Amino acid sequence: MVLIKRAAAIITLFFMVTLSTLGTAGAASANNSLTILMYHDLTNDPGRTNSMTITADRFRLDMEFLQEFGFTPLLPAELVAITQSKQQLPAKPIMITFDDGYHSNYEYAYPVLQSTGMKATISVIGHNIHLATTTDAPSNSLTWEEIAEMVSSGIVEIGSHTYNLHNPQYNGYNAPNGINGVMRLSGESAKAYRLRVGSDLQTSIQLITQHTGQQKVLYFSYPFGAYDSWMQPLLNENGILVSTLTRTGKANPAASLHQMPRYRITMQQSVSSLLRQTSVATPAIANVSVNGNTTILPAYQIDGNNYVRVRDVAMLLKDTQSSFDVQWNQNVKQVELKSFSPYTPTGKENKPMSGERRTVQSLIEPTFADGSLHMVAAYNIDGHTYYKLRSLGDLCGFLVAWDGISQTVMVTA
Repeated sequence: MVLIKRAAAIITLFFMVTLSTLGTAGAASANNSLTILMYHDLTNDPGRTNSMTITADRFRLDMEFLQEFGFTPLLPAELVAITQSKQQLPAKPIMITFDDGYHSNYEYAYPVLQSTGMKATISVIGHNIHLATTTDAPSNSLTWEEIAEMVSSGIVEIGSHTYNLHNPQYNGYNAPNGINGVMRLSGESAKAYRLRVGSDLQTSIQLITQHTGQQKVLYFSYPFGAYDSWMQPLLNENGILVSTLTRTGKANPAASLHQMPRYRITMQQSVSSLLRQTSVATPAIANVSVNGNTTILPAYQIDGNNYVRVRDVAMLLKDTQSSFDVQWNQNVKQVELKSFSPYTPTGKENKPMSGERRTVQSLIEPTFADGSLHMVAAYNIDGHTYYKLRSLGDLCGFLVAWDGISQTVMVTA
């Protein structure tokens, strides 16, 4: 997220946990499972969204959620290294995939990946990808130059979605006879299948390695999710070690990197709702020194981070240059923050907390801050919204730093 830089006085927060922190239900990858997200096209026009297209803002919110809650993005090469015991599966692994190779992957998704620290795998239909100088190239497809730039960044890996077997005879749509993608044709022999589909796969791989600087192609996404057992030997022979379908579910990399399921992300199915975090909140005492004046800020410790009530922080900073207003929009169930605005106390600030640890769930609604939506780490506990202090600082313009020697959170407001 973009940090709003504002000059002001230093506020020092001394956090003292009153009870020992417990483990969280959502912190570790259950049974070494992997969540794979499936995207296709992005748009800036909400009227163009469908089952394959979401808005660029929706994608940004999805990636902000993953960043805020500490998910580790994995590329196919990293998955292979994990299965070869060269790396360990992180506690909260995620794989972000795009199918087809739309220009929006470069225009909208790539900048978001860069700003949030996420990584993505894009499987392209090779026939649709051209050099930028090609005059008759599809305007909604990536160019090889754009792909090469993304690959060189290290945060994008390119996979195959075939060279030209995404039902071109039906303009890329599902076949009326149900034979889609790499599925064998009616009456087709194994030899004929190998010649037709195998040569297509080899052409796809050759184009990718030729134009991107990527030495290997490790990933294949089945067009339409249509699996055929005759395809697996071809993948093996061509060095494809990772493949995905479109059926829904968690993947298990330890069992196999092939035919892995994915979750389709739509405007109705957000990442924040799919991966809603369930954690244990432990009451904590926050001794706060503000310009020599000491007070106590109620807090919870969740997953090793201190979460504080948004109204308490607004009250704390209301007489500083980092003052911000807090409103609750009942219609959309959304917290709305406004920087450079005075905060009017409501009587809900600094209320005593329950002294019990409890299981809590993360918010799935974004926060509206200074005119735009952001997906930040937040929980609703006993009717109050608790934010990670650093997240509030990013939104409202105060700097948060951790002094490990003094075990002190330093806030510049």
